[in-house]
Amino acid sequence: LVITNIYLPAECPIEEVKQIAYKAVVSSKYVYMKKPISIMTENEMHQRRFVLKLKVKAYVLDIRYEFPFQSDVTELILTELRERNILKDETFGVVKK
Repeated sequence: LVITNIYLPAECPIEEVKQIAYKAVVSSKYVYMKKPISIMTENEMHQRRFVLKLKVKAYVLDIRYEFPFQSDVTELILTELRERNILKDETFGVVKK
């Protein structure tokens, strides 16, 4: 079981974010589809601000794929959130040139 935590702005649309996360997991070449996938959210305080903690739980084909899976899922989720304009680059302090 691999748990991937992603911290997002608290105002993100939860159901849409969960759907994106699920699609990211099933799209990963490292996921073991015969086991359950769980997508959960929590509110947390981080640097005096509320954030949405997205917790993605899934199994991988082999334990050697734990870190590639986490990276794969994180990149897929963040890319989709940016494409849908749910996340802005300013959220992460990225300056466009």
